[in-house]
Amino acid sequence: MRDNFLWGSSISGGQCEGGYDSRGETVVDIMPQGKGTRFQYLNDPGRYLEHPDEWYPSRNGVEFYSHYKEDIALYGELGFKALRFSVLWSRIFPEGPDHVSEEGLQFYDNVIDELKKHNIEPIITTIHFDMPLWVVTKYNGFYNRETVSLYKEYVQTITDRYADRVRYWISFCEINVMNHALYMVGGTIVPEGKTREEVLLQCAYHKLLANAAFTEICHAKGLLAGCEIAGAPTYTLHASPADYLLKMKADRDNWRYADVMAKGTIPYYFRQDLQRNGVKISEEDQAFLKANTLDFLAPSYYRSNLASSDGTAINPDLQVTPFGWTIDPAGLRIMLNELYERYEKPVLIVENGLGTYDTVEENGRIHDSYRIDYLRKHIEQLKTACEQDGVDVIGYLTWAAMDLVSTSEGMMSKRYGFIYVDLDDQGHGTYARSRKDSFFWYQNVIRTNGEEL
Repeated sequence: MRDNFLWGSSISGGQCEGGYDSRGETVVDIMPQGKGTRFQYLNDPGRYLEHPDEWYPSRNGVEFYSHYKEDIALYGELGFKALRFSVLWSRIFPEGPDHVSEEGLQFYDNVIDELKKHNIEPIITTIHFDMPLWVVTKYNGFYNRETVSLYKEYVQTITDRYADRVRYWISFCEINVMNHALYMVGGTIVPEGKTREEVLLQCAYHKLLANAAFTEICHAKGLLAGCEIAGAPTYTLHASPADYLLKMKADRDNWRYADVMAKGTIPYYFRQDLQRNGVKISEEDQAFLKANTLDFLAPSYYRSNLASSDGTAINPDLQVTPFGWTIDPAGLRIMLNELYERYEKPVLIVENGLGTYDTVEENGRIHDSYRIDYLRKHIEQLKTACEQDGVDVIGYLTWAAMDLVSTSEGMMSKRYGFIYVDLDDQGHGTYARSRKDSFFWYQNVIRTNGEEL
């Protein structure tokens, strides 16, 4: 791997930060814990007020807000070259666009300075599934073009503050997840009389304009702009035209946003969908998109997908995690090649990891050999993509640096980190941090620049 390769990990504000009393609410703050029920309130952001006894895990996360020095010291011990984290828009603008919180800005000053003290490159994501609730209730998120202006003001504020110490910036987390979780990624509710597809595509169009505005701001300050894409190759179950047509649609849905952000043009198939659903595409907007394209792509990778016309959901050739996610290390190599062949821009992997249950032994140790095995096999495929295929990968950041609240279920027991956090699914625990076996393994991977796996 290159000498300056960015080994490290990622976290996000809405899943780990806490500090609930010193910021505004986000969309994930109103999502209760519960596998299978996590998203039930998404079309009614006021409904959570009717259920005060529910546990809302993202409000506390793992209290990175009060533990950040301890946590970053552990990241320094691990040897991280980089940490990707998110700034909470709701901490900078807690109640609306008219008031900037100096306390919120200072918190991220402190985080960045602490990272720099440990020689860790800070990488910022501006929104990681944590849209401010006021943007939803007052503007209906990115369905409203006014939100593009609000987002520009937010990005201008934080880049003005942190540009001297943060070089790599990422606009959105997994922008293409908007296809399946519109409320979380777009901060948008489907109004009465509109179809979900109409709202999704209008929201997507505005969000792409917001990304271009983000890129313009970054470039004016000499910063590098990226966006996170949920990367997942799609295989066909059968060698049939029906399965291939499903794969074609899945691939287009997966890459259509990156096509616009990286190439600056709206592909014909996406344009057709936008116009069919009433989205007006102006020449001025097209010129703006063309002039402001990303410097790098920031994919996540967890699993591959399956196109099957007979309804088969899980690839029979792959194992699955306890949470039903396929384990496909070779899919990482395939995805990286697809991405680089399509755009020929540098790639920064910002998420890759195994979410599963961990057991704490009587002596306090966590022997997570399964996580080590998962990451080892994926890094092997990463090295092949770089060294054999020639993909330009500038860094590999795992998900996650430490245990945190899972997105899909709001669970602590679905653990991803190298660092165990003593907290259960109901929010009970000491918040104490401890090192898993994978901590020491990844420490050595970084020390040897990926030579010893």
